[in-house]
Amino acid sequence: MNNKIPFSIIFENQNIDFFFEGHSETKDRNHLTRITTEILNILDSNVKRTKISDGDLIQALALVTAIRIYCSGFDPNKLRNFSDKLIKETISNIQNGKFTKIGSA
Repeated sequence: MNNKIPFSIIFENQNIDFFFEGHSETKDRNHLTRITTEILNILDSNVKRTKISDGDLIQALALVTAIRIYCSGFDPNKLRNFSDKLIKETISNIQNGKFTKIGSA
């Protein structure tokens, strides 16, 4: 992997800029960032509206990920390992990102 894709999130009155280490065979970086943004917006709206717990949300994401891995037609164990690696690296990249306070809170 050496396809650094810039990404930003707003969390707890901070803007966090970081890089997502996309796979070298990523087909379209714009699609990747667009769908990620859309999913995050849907999740955020649902969390605010229904007060879903973080645990339930993570379980739902795990279920969706498992279904997509199964339906992909690729080796599910290889894809799960790939997904686990991406999650681990992305958490580290977020933690090492650039944090900028926003607002007055």
